[in-house]
Amino acid sequence: MPVAEKPRVGRPRKGESSINREKIVTAAWAIVNEHGLSGLSTRTLAAALDVKSPALYWYVRSKEELLSLMLERLLQDSISDGTGRDWKDWFKGVGRRQRALLLSYRDAGVIASMAPPTDLIREELFPRLFQPLVAAGMTAEQASAAAGGLASLVLGWVIYEQRPDTHAMMETFHDPEEAFELVLASFVAGLEQTAL
Repeated sequence: MPVAEKPRVGRPRKGESSINREKIVTAAWAIVNEHGLSGLSTRTLAAALDVKSPALYWYVRSKEELLSLMLERLLQDSISDGTGRDWKDWFKGVGRRQRALLLSYRDAGVIASMAPPTDLIREELFPRLFQPLVAAGMTAEQASAAAGGLASLVLGWVIYEQRPDTHAMMETFHDPEEAFELVLASFVAGLEQTAL
């Protein structure tokens, strides 16, 4: 899904209209994948897009907003429609997809931990995550807490997996994939016992 554009007053300079938020987010992920989060700056992003640094601020006001838009892009692809599906299988599927998407981008766990939620995340994606739980009989408060718990589980797990030292430690004691499945299934089973 494309990143939502917010209209701005005025217009960019000649030759700078070839960029938009979607291109900026795509270029930012490419830089992070190649150089890590520490390699992402206004200067490197502008160079990758072949524009001057001030042109970026027309579309993205700060690095914090850029990180939020980068996270938004990933989350849009992770939350499918849960209508008519068993909530437990659907919820575990969301957790697996979010983990896989975050692991597919370098430093995505750290980015997700730093990025404030965008309006789209807050008003559309997060509610979409807990609606199937409400439909299954949880209260809105329980479903929201469950969605937050899933996000915390996935994010913490991904940060561990993306850090070479902690990943190596995990592999010493258990297979990270199998362990994630065990913890995810236990989390969902606990939700079923306590919230329904």
